[in-house]
Amino acid sequence: MIKTRKLLALALLLALALSLSAPGFRPAHAQEAKEPLLLTLEELKTFDGKDGRPAYVAVDGIIYDMTNSVPWKNGEHNGFTAGNDLTREIKEISPHGVGKLQNVVAVGRLRVLLTLDELRAYAGKDGSPAYVAVDGVIYDMTNSLPWKNGEHNGFAAGHDLTREIKEISPHGVGKLQNVVEIGRVKVELTLEQLKAFDGKDGRPAYVAVDGVLYDLTAHPSWQVGEHAGVQAGQDVTEALNASPHGAGVLSQAVEIGVLLP
Repeated sequence: MIKTRKLLALALLLALALSLSAPGFRPAHAQEAKEPLLLTLEELKTFDGKDGRPAYVAVDGIIYDMTNSVPWKNGEHNGFTAGNDLTREIKEISPHGVGKLQNVVAVGRLRVLLTLDELRAYAGKDGSPAYVAVDGVIYDMTNSLPWKNGEHNGFAAGHDLTREIKEISPHGVGKLQNVVEIGRVKVELTLEQLKAFDGKDGRPAYVAVDGVLYDLTAHPSWQVGEHAGVQAGQDVTEALNASPHGAGVLSQAVEIGVLLP
C-alpha cells in the first residue's frame, strides 16, 4: 500500500512537471512583454482616464500609467488631467515633484518630431538628452553607457549619423535595437519636392494633408503609393475631403513633417 502511494505521488509530480513545461502553459507572473508606446501629444489625449480609458500622463518625454493609481481616479488629481504632458505641473507646481512617479509604471515615450537644426540641442551635454538620427528615425542614447556625455567612438549626439553608423561603425545598425526609438526627423518639403515621394519604383510614399506631411510607405491601403486612384507625392487634402472615408485613411500613417509654402 505504501509503495502504491509513493508511485501515485511520483506520477502526480511528473504530470505536474510536464504541464508546467507544456508550450501552452504561462505562469501568472510570466506575462508577455509589451512594446513601449510611442505617442504624439495628440494621441496621448485619448488616454484621459474617462469612460474606462487608461489614464496616461507624460513627464520629461516619458509616459506614465496612472490608471490604477488611487489619487488619479477618473484621470484627475489635484486639478491635473490625464492625457496631457504635465512636465511643468508635476515638476514645478506639485508639492511631491517627480518623487511619486516611482510608484507608477512607465509605458512609453512621447514621439518627437525635430528638424536637424532642432536635433542639435540634444547633444548630451550639461544634462541635456543625447539623441541621434539614423535613416530619419531619432534614437535616445541618453542612458546608453557607450554614449556617456553624448559621444561614442568619435561620433557626437545631436546629429544625423546615418552614414557614420551604417558605413563607418563596426557594429552598423545592430546596436540600435538596444536603445529607444523616440521619433522622426521632421521633413520639410515644397510641393515640387514632394512629387519625388510618389511610392513608385521603391521610393517612399508621402502625402500632404492640411499642411502636414504623412509617410504612407508601409500603409496597407496605399500599395505602391496609391489609394482609390489617388497617388502619393502630392497634396491630397481635397481628395480626402471628398472621400467617403475622409482623413480616416490616414489612421495608420506616420506624421513626418510640414509642407512648405
